[in-house]
Amino acid sequence: MTSDEFYAAPATTRRQQHRGPGHYAARAGLVLLALAVLALPFYAATQYYLYQKYVSTQLDTARVDLTSADTDSWTAQVKHLPATSAPVVLAYHDIGYNKSDYAVTPKAFEAQMAALEQAGYRSLTTDEFVDYLKGGPAPPRSVYITFDDGPNGLWVYGDRILARHHMHGTVFLITGRVDQRPYYLSWQEIQRMADSGRWDFQDHTHDLHRRGAVDAAGHTASMLANRLWLKTENRLETPQEYEDRVTADIKRSFADFSGHGLPRPQVFAFPFSEATEKVNLPKPGPSLQGLMNRYFAATMTNESSRPLTASRRAAGARVVQRLEVLSGTRLDHLMSGIARWTQVAPSDPAPLAHPELWDRNDGTSLTDLDAFTGKGAAASGSARYVSADYRDMSSVDWTGYQVDATVSGLGDGTNQGGVQVRHGSLEPVDVSVSQGSLVLSADGKHVGEARLVPSSSHHMRVTVKGRTTTVQVDGTVTLHHTAALGAADITGGIGIRVGINRAGAAWPTFTALSVKQLTGTFAGSGGAQQSVAGADPMNPAGEWLSAPGVKAPFRISRTAIEPTGRTLSAYGAYQPERTQGWTGYTVTGTVQRLSGPGVSGAIWVRVGSALAISVQVGRDQLNVFSGDADNQQLVGARPLTAADSHRLSVTVTGASTVISVDGSTRMTLMARSETGGVAYSAYRDTTRHSWPTVADLKVTPRVSS
Repeated sequence: MTSDEFYAAPATTRRQQHRGPGHYAARAGLVLLALAVLALPFYAATQYYLYQKYVSTQLDTARVDLTSADTDSWTAQVKHLPATSAPVVLAYHDIGYNKSDYAVTPKAFEAQMAALEQAGYRSLTTDEFVDYLKGGPAPPRSVYITFDDGPNGLWVYGDRILARHHMHGTVFLITGRVDQRPYYLSWQEIQRMADSGRWDFQDHTHDLHRRGAVDAAGHTASMLANRLWLKTENRLETPQEYEDRVTADIKRSFADFSGHGLPRPQVFAFPFSEATEKVNLPKPGPSLQGLMNRYFAATMTNESSRPLTASRRAAGARVVQRLEVLSGTRLDHLMSGIARWTQVAPSDPAPLAHPELWDRNDGTSLTDLDAFTGKGAAASGSARYVSADYRDMSSVDWTGYQVDATVSGLGDGTNQGGVQVRHGSLEPVDVSVSQGSLVLSADGKHVGEARLVPSSSHHMRVTVKGRTTTVQVDGTVTLHHTAALGAADITGGIGIRVGINRAGAAWPTFTALSVKQLTGTFAGSGGAQQSVAGADPMNPAGEWLSAPGVKAPFRISRTAIEPTGRTLSAYGAYQPERTQGWTGYTVTGTVQRLSGPGVSGAIWVRVGSALAISVQVGRDQLNVFSGDADNQQLVGARPLTAADSHRLSVTVTGASTVISVDGSTRMTLMARSETGGVAYSAYRDTTRHSWPTVADLKVTPRVSS
């Protein structure tokens, strides 16, 4: 078309000639924009509805100011606990106002968290807890706060309470019930909780927290712990069908975690505390614990047939017992319970003077020790045996100790008294004396006996060291027993027993009882010993271990030793099996990057003895502890001039440990010839802080003056 023809054409024709692809695209865009504007209110309304449905409004709880009346009953107990020890695991369920025994009110939970904070406790993440179970050092005074099932009250009430008291919580989710409102958490709430850093999430099955029929009569039991009755086939599941069903549930829960951006769980909490549930699994055959061990570092239970508080024993068993907190749990009972569950060193010159630390396990309703000390009737009726255990829950890792006991009132062979060591282990050892005989038993089996010079009183000395138990009576008669089990399976505390063989016989009494920690160095796995003169702790190829066979989480260079990982504490000992005989040396090093009040590093000496020394420095504080990596007591403290780094020098002799910081002598501790090597540990109050490092770490022989 020519220009003249174009202008001669009608206007509509001219407009059509100008319309190209861009014109129609623009019109389509305008239509879509109009539709979007029209849809926006509906989308917003839908999102608001979903938010209202799946993200509940959080509610604040008033701060609780604890008075002396609230704290007096437990302050003294907590004050005397070790500065570092295995964490105590707490088991909660819901937080709210429903009438269930498993729902703690927000006010009570607020008071409990306030009490923990006031008592100096910090709460662990699952990463930190698992690090301890895998052989890491016991953290500073701590708890692992867990919640089962995943109820909505944790978000509505618990989150703000944890935030106010700087605590962390771990939720064991039944993933198949997430989003089942109003009782359970939603995935949106879980995401917000995880993003806050105050929570992590672990496994409580996908959909096996239920009971199902286990026989033709319709009796029900845990679907996780039992083979189910297949009604249509009139039979039980086969062991393989059971294993396949449980495995499928675990993998489904893992898929739920992964599908919502959560890390794979490391710990599993048994529904109904399966450790005490009746099961119908055949033996030999698959075990529930065996299945869990394939997928998890540890399992949790609230009931156990033997003490399994968080400890090296529990880590070996892969089962950890929790202290359950219910609606009726009083604050003083919770705090005293935590104190009773805290692992302590095997040392008490007069255990019988502390009846509150004993548990009678003889079936009587009595709680005192009068039966054992002669102050009251041993038993009533036809009972012929009484027994009690000392620190049942806080002695599970005891080893390297000596028990001295004197039993009097032994008659003509018709009564006897005894001591049990390694209590609660897989092989407890019983030592029993009568007027003229000594009997030694292991796990109820007779393993030794000897004749004694007849006497109405005998003194027993029982030494527990490694796998060997040694018994000496009256300084003359000696028996030994060496267990074949591993070290973690045979640790444990003490108990006492008295009995009579016929009605009317006199009951024997304990006139003396003491427990003493052995302070010598314990034998390692052998091998050539490392000389002090040849020590090279900054060698990147050198051996640093956090536990036997477990490599320390350190990055080692010629300039510094730096911890790694996302935990809050780290520990490593330098060639621990080859340095246990060290003495007469000086270790020096500079602890650096002390970036805040919650960051500190420590150089250890005499590592391998029960009384190792840890010299810990923060920006403006020196703290000195005594004990091994699992249990330490504060023995001294000094203020320091605030600085980002401090130079330490620690000199070890047979008679003393001399500590110097920044060129000034700060402390001298007396010693009892304990020997051992060196270690480094680091602590921080949040993962946002960099790890403190130690630079220029050297060990040199001490030159006698």
